[in-house]
Amino acid sequence: MKKVLLIPIILFFVACSAENSAKYEVNENSEVEFEDALEIPATERATRPAQQQQAPAEEKTRKLIKTGGLDFQSEDIDKDYQKIRALLPKYNAYIEHETQLKDPYRITFDVTIRVPSAVYDTLYSSLTSLAYRVDNRHSNVEDATMKYYDLLARISNKKALEARYVSLLKKASKIKDIMEIEEKLNETRVDIEQLQGQFNYLSKQVSYSTIHLKFYEIIPYEASEYKEDGFGTKLLKAFKSGWEGLLSFLVALAVIWPFILVLVSGIFLFRKLRTRNKQRRE
Repeated sequence: MKKVLLIPIILFFVACSAENSAKYEVNENSEVEFEDALEIPATERATRPAQQQQAPAEEKTRKLIKTGGLDFQSEDIDKDYQKIRALLPKYNAYIEHETQLKDPYRITFDVTIRVPSAVYDTLYSSLTSLAYRVDNRHSNVEDATMKYYDLLARISNKKALEARYVSLLKKASKIKDIMEIEEKLNETRVDIEQLQGQFNYLSKQVSYSTIHLKFYEIIPYEASEYKEDGFGTKLLKAFKSGWEGLLSFLVALAVIWPFILVLVSGIFLFRKLRTRNKQRRE
């Protein structure tokens, strides 16, 4: 009878011991997992969502950056400039930067135009039709598809990592863990801001194409502006120059007259003393 009662008691203690051991294992494993989460490099964790969220290459819309340039001669530069200003609103385009240069031989406009990529080719053709003579024209298309979606995926991964750190921060109880999580969270948010800035700039380059426009008008040569002076004009200029020279000489004498007076007095005294010495010797 005693043996029969002893068996349930032994089984009870064994079950309690196993339960405590399991609880200890769970707590220990939770702490290890939490510490491991802090030690996993951000780049390693960031690549996991990328593999899951990355869409097949054939499903991605191509992202192209279009840039072009056009140099041409104008017959009436002011008139053509006004035509260009009137043309841009029709294509929802705008002037980003412009410079006007003028010298004795030509007037030049340097204009940078931003235009929606969908109507880039149409506006480029319209601008070309304004030219009196085209000196240079070029157009370039850069495929930024890979870079565009890479930035998009990296931002998504960083935001997922940010959410993970926020979740860990809510569960953390130790000061050391809280400080480590906050440090990594701040680093992740800085990365997100930098990537977002790059993505915004790239998106703008894709959405709006750029046209560098340079056009000029040659100023006609007028011989009358460069007419050589006649004999009478040259003679008058010579008299005027001589008179101005005489006045300058008189002004110079007025400045140095004290020195001339001292010099003349010295020469006079020297000659007088020399004459006296000769008379005494005789």
